[in-house]
Amino acid sequence: MSKQSKKTTRPAAHPWVIDGIDYGPAIAAAGDLAAWAFELAATDVADWPEGRRRVRNARRYVLARLRGKHPRSTPFEDVLFTAGLLARIFEADIGLGMSDVVGILDDFGLPTEVVPLWPRAQRQANAPRRPIAPLRPRPAAAIALPEPCEECGGFPRFRNAA
Repeated sequence: MSKQSKKTTRPAAHPWVIDGIDYGPAIAAAGDLAAWAFELAATDVADWPEGRRRVRNARRYVLARLRGKHPRSTPFEDVLFTAGLLARIFEADIGLGMSDVVGILDDFGLPTEVVPLWPRAQRQANAPRRPIAPLRPRPAAAIALPEPCEECGGFPRFRNAA
């Protein structure tokens, strides 16, 4: 008689569970943040049909990427347009800094090269911290020349060392 061995099968783990860590809530939060950002972009181009189409295509692309899919048919121009639009909204309307904008776009999987580089304030543009004192010229110090000797004929350069 042979013993029947029971094979235990575990259900397949969800794709967002990696090494026993459930990344599902983090992915859901990132999806909510992406949906909020794309709502801002859609509101900004609400009166422009071409802009709405581009934002909709980029939204589909980003949300599919967050779900672990690799969409093939997304036009890259739409993604670039939406990334530039989001960078402008985050900087101008929300007041985020450049590093924050780059971080958000990178988290969404959008290109970060569309983020404009904002120039830093020049030091010369700042007001001086204390009044500038004018320079007062000092008289030059008079240097006494050595007396000419008879051996060199009044020219110390030609003096003989012997």
